[in-house]
Amino acid sequence: MSSIESKRVQYRKYLERAGVIDALSKALIKLYEEQNKPDDAIRFVRKFMCESCPDDDQFDMMKSDLEEANKTIARLEQELERLRSQIKKTPEEIAELLEDGFKSLTEDEEFNNSLLRKYLTREVLDEYMMTTTAPPTEANLFDCIQSGTTHHDSSCGVYAADADSYDVFTKLFDPIIRDYHGQLENESDVLQKDNDWGNVDEIENLDPERKYILSARIRIARNLDGYPFFPKLREKQYIEIEEKVRGAAEALDGELTGAYYTMGDIEPDIQREMVARHILFKRGDEFLTTAGCYRFWPTGRGIFHNPAETFLIWVNEEDHLRIISMAKCGDLGDVYNRLVTGVTELEKSLKFARHPRYGNITACPTNLGTTLRASVHIRLPLLSMREEKLKAMAEELNLQIRGTGGEHTQIEDGVMDISNRRRLGFTEFELVKSLQEGIVALISAEEEIEAGGGDD
Repeated sequence: MSSIESKRVQYRKYLERAGVIDALSKALIKLYEEQNKPDDAIRFVRKFMCESCPDDDQFDMMKSDLEEANKTIARLEQELERLRSQIKKTPEEIAELLEDGFKSLTEDEEFNNSLLRKYLTREVLDEYMMTTTAPPTEANLFDCIQSGTTHHDSSCGVYAADADSYDVFTKLFDPIIRDYHGQLENESDVLQKDNDWGNVDEIENLDPERKYILSARIRIARNLDGYPFFPKLREKQYIEIEEKVRGAAEALDGELTGAYYTMGDIEPDIQREMVARHILFKRGDEFLTTAGCYRFWPTGRGIFHNPAETFLIWVNEEDHLRIISMAKCGDLGDVYNRLVTGVTELEKSLKFARHPRYGNITACPTNLGTTLRASVHIRLPLLSMREEKLKAMAEELNLQIRGTGGEHTQIEDGVMDISNRRRLGFTEFELVKSLQEGIVALISAEEEIEAGGGDD
């Protein structure tokens, strides 16, 4: 029995145990016995299975009440954040928070593999205990590590509160960056090359027959020069950033012409539908919540996209901008060309933050450098069943493989998300070219297995 058939059998047994199949059968029998068949069969089945359920009018009313309640909660959350922003902790209070966080982090025997745990030594803590970045931001060490000292299972555990954090707290950030990006042996003071988009014509359509690749996507992150990152952004600054990006985006022309939608004006149902289609972001990540990423939500958040939804800009999701080019096919060349055009045009009116050592900087040190993530959703059913071979090829080709539902999700029915694993130390062109070569190699391996070859 194949893995797919096995899953189907297990699912059916689950439905039988839960009584779902029995309930559906009774409803369908009742529908069959009806002399006058209803026009709306689904509504009939629903009412039969749940006689106490609300009717359509009641449901609409309850839905409206819920949406109003959610709006009230959002307003109260915003007001709470405004009040919190007016409270300034004393140096002594910050020191106490740092001591408590350090103690909790270092004494946890179960979750002890984060990069924060590895590099936040007693000496580093003592050195930075009373240190802050320059005014007006004045970020302290706790602003950068509060998420990691709360969530010990985080693989990284730190977020830069502003661009200065990378220099002011360098004894913590630099080893974390070098470790994560495989640069521990690199003694150079400059870890990231200048932006280089290369020859876009060398990036091709990887699956013209649409046999394997479902979609292709490239995104980069950018932050505006002169503004702090999300841990220290004020409400007014969220709005300023949104207005600046909106103005630049609405000036785009040609294929990139589109419209901007501020998050607060998008109806909840539409938001959920857009999130399900992977074209809009949402809040809820616990690591980012603790770090302060969703303060003043939804103020200052929004999305720009062209009518074809192949070019998107997310505003104040995590970084100030996430610029995304995508297509529902394997034409990586088209996706890359559109991204390069979009970024080049935006740079004419927006100044992005850049570090002399790390290149383009982001709130999370795992993303800096090129900040580029190029990925495809691809169906490789035979190769996916040879897990060791797939894992070995991914390692050799510097690729990251996961499920299509995001980080930490599993491959299902042979469909997976494959992306470049590296961000720092390479040019944008080198990373996209590397992904292209890796995908070609994986498709060749799938075809070899289809032909009866390959490893057993």
